Amino acid sequence: MATPPLHGLRVIETATGVSGPYAGRLLACLGAQVVKVEPVGGDPARKQPVDDTPLTKGELSPLFIHLNAGKLNVLAEDIDPSWADVVLASDVLQDLRDSQWDPDHLRRHDTRLVTTTAWGADASSPGLMADELLVQTATGFLGFNGDEGLEPLRLPGWQSQYTAGGLAAAMVQTIPRTDASHIDISWLGALLTATELCYGDALHCQRVRSLVGAHPPTAFPSGAIKCKDGHVAPGSIRPIDWEMQCLFYGLPEWVEDPDLRNRLRRQSHIQMIWEQIEPWYLQRTKREIFDLALGSPWAAGMVMTPLDALTDPHLAARGYLGEIVTPQTTVTGPVRPFKAPGLPVVDQKVREIAEDAAPAPDKGKTLQLRPFKELKVIEMTISWAGPYVGNVLSPLGVEVIKIESTAPFDGFRTQRPYDHGMRPGQEDLVHDNRFYEAGGLFNAVNKGKKGCVINLASNEGRSAFLELVRNTDGLVANFSAHVLPQLGLDFATLTNVNPRFVVVRMPAFGVDGPYCDAVGYGSIIEAMGGVGHRQGYDHEEARISNIYFPDPTAGIHAANALLAGLFHSDTTGQGIEIDLSQHEAMWQHSGEALILASLHDRNIGRMGNREPGVDIATFALTKDRWVAVVATGEATKPVAQLLERSDKTSAHDFAHQVKVLGGEAEICWDPWTAPNEKRVAPRIDNVEHPITGSMRHIASPFTVDGHRPKPRGHAPLFDQDTDEVLSTIAGLDQAKIASLRKEGHIGGELPPPAELGFVYD
Repeated sequence: MATPPLHGLRVIETATGVSGPYAGRLLACLGAQVVKVEPVGGDPARKQPVDDTPLTKGELSPLFIHLNAGKLNVLAEDIDPSWADVVLASDVLQDLRDSQWDPDHLRRHDTRLVTTTAWGADASSPGLMADELLVQTATGFLGFNGDEGLEPLRLPGWQSQYTAGGLAAAMVQTIPRTDASHIDISWLGALLTATELCYGDALHCQRVRSLVGAHPPTAFPSGAIKCKDGHVAPGSIRPIDWEMQCLFYGLPEWVEDPDLRNRLRRQSHIQMIWEQIEPWYLQRTKREIFDLALGSPWAAGMVMTPLDALTDPHLAARGYLGEIVTPQTTVTGPVRPFKAPGLPVVDQKVREIAEDAAPAPDKGKTLQLRPFKELKVIEMTISWAGPYVGNVLSPLGVEVIKIESTAPFDGFRTQRPYDHGMRPGQEDLVHDNRFYEAGGLFNAVNKGKKGCVINLASNEGRSAFLELVRNTDGLVANFSAHVLPQLGLDFATLTNVNPRFVVVRMPAFGVDGPYCDAVGYGSIIEAMGGVGHRQGYDHEEARISNIYFPDPTAGIHAANALLAGLFHSDTTGQGIEIDLSQHEAMWQHSGEALILASLHDRNIGRMGNREPGVDIATFALTKDRWVAVVATGEATKPVAQLLERSDKTSAHDFAHQVKVLGGEAEICWDPWTAPNEKRVAPRIDNVEHPITGSMRHIASPFTVDGHRPKPRGHAPLFDQDTDEVLSTIAGLDQAKIASLRKEGHIGGELPPPAELGFVYD
């Protein structure tokens, strides 16, 4: 049997709750040996309810099952910290000092420390699972998520903690390649990177963005639309999406209607469109509608429930779900979030506390891994999911080379939050090719990368690219499943050039399976990946957000896949291809819902803004702002009484009063105001750009020995580094590069924006 990618990596997990254990679970799924050490009384997640239904006496939480399969479980006093390469903790530094997990103590054994905490390792408290609403509120993105006149609306479940856990898993793989002793990932910083596009208006256009509701008008039909047996999420971003919908609706005359074809003009006719299409949806099941999309270029998705997922033919064909053995029973849950040789790992067992004997210390342990700063990675990615990988890894030292061509180039260069979308004073950039360099969204997620333009459709361009492959270490590609093979860049071809090369492919639904050719972007994956079913106000049945949260979720898992592939390459000398489905990555963040469905044959309950097992978790409207409030135990009654008169005081005063009474509170800012407040302000970087000038961006979510890494530079201008990359990395001489450029195989210019329809009054 093939060796799993992370075979040989040793991790001690002292973390509890969600974020640290999720990191450990991902590492175990990739083949690392993870040893869990629980505190006295056990990990609180063992008894954590996942919705409004309490656990029965002695029942093991579905959340704990999802997070902790495949780990040994030993007593703290039995394990020698020197056995591990990395210790994964959920403590702040002041609680680790002078303990066996103190980073200074661990470093003497060449063991490193990765922590994941709510507010940062230098905070006074590491945070609790119940702090999820508070952390989501502190990021500021909730200030534009929800409906006008109603309270802000959170993401369902423990999304900040899952996000931080995924990044912590990546840092466990990163830290042995550095000189660092300790890397910390806060839930707050992690979620900020995962909601970065929410800040596009404020940081780049310097404008406040209005609430768009459950059906965003700029890409209508949109959101979760009710059908015969549930809900579907129609994609309406691309022109082909609209054309196919019109044909399916039996309204071909709408295809060429100038007021309807343009999605920005279309919003003036939403009521008329609703009246025409609502009966069409109500007459069809979600499977019937999704099958129409599967057989056509239309991007559309079902709002899948956990029970849907357990019987879904695509997830079954890909082997994503499997048996997990618990002390009480055997359940079905996620066992293979990555497809690669050696996966899924054999061990899918959840242990009792201290069930296992500790592994013996290995005094001769050494990991021969190349330093992170020596690694070079190619990105053939567009939009956000793929570029997220290089965006978080580049500040840590890896060199990221972004490949584009003149057709297609990365469409994020043209994406704007508004129909005009330029900063005040820079409107003239719309009229020439500087327009492609001024996109705030593109510049936010491509900082510090080299830009290289190659025409991969030509033999000469492909040959130049293969020389780049020869001298780099890995490739991340988020195109559809068929693109790399059609370009003649399949894994066999790439590893024939470079036998140690790592390939991570991350199509929307994976490389194979019945849905592999389906088109999917953020809203569709949110519907298909378990979020849409759980999200929304109490009066709703399903909801799709407007933040494209599945993109960074996929990016985090792809970063783990890439780093695991590089570990495999370093330890075996052989390349590896890893298949990462964005659909399955999103389900990872609702794994407890899948376990619950398997155990009790029911879908997880919708929670709105509530926290499971917490007496009070809600928003209070004060004189000036919404405030998130969490309270339990003795604080419940006095905080409840205070909530009744929240409108009598300011947000600052109300939040203070809640804390005095023993509760917790966070003021709900928004992407316009949050960057100036104490939680977010230290997590903003200023980056100089040759076209736009100084721009503010969300900073790295990591601190490395107490310091936050800075971007290596601005996002690349189109064709900025092509000659340099092909010369210094691919090894081509100047005459060859000049010839390739003259013949159009590399470099080039993009067409004037007006030719592509980007002309604004």
